[in-house]
Amino acid sequence: MKLFTAFTLIIFSSFKLSAQHMVTLRSGEKLHGEVISVQNGVLELSYKGNMMKLKLNEIYSINFAESEAAKAGSGMDSKAAEVREVGEKQVTAGSYNVRYKVADRVITKAPRIDNLTQDKGTVVVNITIDKYGHVKTAVPGAPGTSTQNEYLHTKAKQAAESALFNNVPTAPLEQKGYMIIVF
Repeated sequence: MKLFTAFTLIIFSSFKLSAQHMVTLRSGEKLHGEVISVQNGVLELSYKGNMMKLKLNEIYSINFAESEAAKAGSGMDSKAAEVREVGEKQVTAGSYNVRYKVADRVITKAPRIDNLTQDKGTVVVNITIDKYGHVKTAVPGAPGTSTQNEYLHTKAKQAAESALFNNVPTAPLEQKGYMIIVF
C-alpha cells in the first residue's frame, strides 16, 4: 500500500492537475475543489476561490468529484454531498467543523462535541430554535446522514442542543433548520 501511495504521489507531483476533486482530510472533512499541484509534500487546492495548501500527511484520499448531474441521478441527498446549500454557514466546535442552516440566524455559542470512540460518520440533525436562539428540538438521522450508529446520533443530538443562536426578538416563535456534524 505504501508503494502504491508513493507511486501515486510521484505521478501527481509530475503533472499540473486541472479537474474537480474531492479531497478527504484525515479529520473526515471533505473539500471539493481543483487540485492545482502537488510538490514537496504540499498539495495546492483551489477551494471556493481561495488557494489552500495542505500537507500530504493531513490528507486521507483524493478522488475525482462527481458532477452535480451524476449526484442527482444517484439519488444522493444534497446535504450528503459536500456542496453547500445557499445560506449554509459553518462554525468550528473544537476540532470539528459544523455546517448549519437556519434562515437569517447565526450561531453565537458553538456546540459542544465529543466522541469518545473511533466511530466515524456524518449525522444531519433537524433542529427547531426559538426567537431567543435556544435549540428546542433536535432530531438526528435526517436525509444525508451516513451512519446508523446510535452513539453518534446521540452525540450529534446533544451537540445540537448545546448550540446557541443569535437572539432576534422579531423572529418567528420557531424556526426550523439543520446541522451537519461530521465525526
